[in-house]
Amino acid sequence: MLTLPANFENDISGRDTNLIPLVRIGDIYVSTNSMTYATNPVLPLLTSNPSLKESIDIEKRNYKISNISLTINNFPYEGQRFSDRVEGSLINTPVEVYWISPSTTTLDDTDTSGLKIYQGQVRRYDHDDTSCKITVEDRSQATLHKDLPIANLGTDDSVPDKYKNKPIPMVYGHVDRSPCVVDTGK
Repeated sequence: MLTLPANFENDISGRDTNLIPLVRIGDIYVSTNSMTYATNPVLPLLTSNPSLKESIDIEKRNYKISNISLTINNFPYEGQRFSDRVEGSLINTPVEVYWISPSTTTLDDTDTSGLKIYQGQVRRYDHDDTSCKITVEDRSQATLHKDLPIANLGTDDSVPDKYKNKPIPMVYGHVDRSPCVVDTGK
């Protein structure tokens, strides 16, 4: 169950709501509106609300990592383009996307915070004179991915030299001439 910050929940419980997207890219804050949020200047350069894409193909057993695409205006704002504000490469820079309401004042996990809806890292960054396109992927692939097989035979004296530290094969079902490993101690 999703737990909402108290002030945020009060703001969306009424008939009219006023939610604004706020994106933090490293130390740079961008939104669709010009504001100062939690003492941080927010650049009004976000051209549209971020959209999330994720898919699972059950038949082929494929999972596509969720990602969002951000389009940021690259025209000069306060004498500087967004691409000039970026120091070094944006690749692997942490990105957080929030919905903020009128009474939210912080991004911390408190009753007055905005609602964090996405967290990821920059995977692609392209820009020209008019816009910057940033593709952000979530970090689930790093935590969900496991190389198999996990177990190996180790370096015990009961394991012949040619099998030391070799992975123990994983076989499901009936397989004629299945791969195996030799452990003389068992």
